[in-house]
Amino acid sequence: MPFVVILIGFVLLLYGVSRFMQQSHSKKANQQLRYGAAAVLGLLAFLILIRGDIPISAILGVLSYLAARGSLWNFFGSDKAADKTRRDSPARLSVMTRAEALEILGLSGNPDRDAIKHAHHKMMLKFHPDQGGSDYFASKLNQARDLLL
Repeated sequence: MPFVVILIGFVLLLYGVSRFMQQSHSKKANQQLRYGAAAVLGLLAFLILIRGDIPISAILGVLSYLAARGSLWNFFGSDKAADKTRRDSPARLSVMTRAEALEILGLSGNPDRDAIKHAHHKMMLKFHPDQGGSDYFASKLNQARDLLL
């Protein structure tokens, strides 16, 4: 039972370290934290293995491996890397035509600046990600507005 409490404490510690690493912009500091955490988890796994708790040792060994690879931080932290990948995806960066932009905003002809802004605002109120809409459609709305303006 005490090892379960220790394991939960390590999971919380890993979560805190992962949040710190995602806010840090230094690759060297991130690498040192990754390898340091991997070494600590590996040593702890070895000590627990000597004691005879094979399942807990195996879990800590896997956590040590994931910490060294950097995968553990992506699992425990927020998905800023995934958000950046989505933001820079080819679909986001694809070229939109004027006709597509007008269709997305529900406009036709040659609308003036105020009509474009009003249509964008109206659509964003409905389809913003904070209101349950998709990130993809919100980015397309923004792209359409930028193109028309």
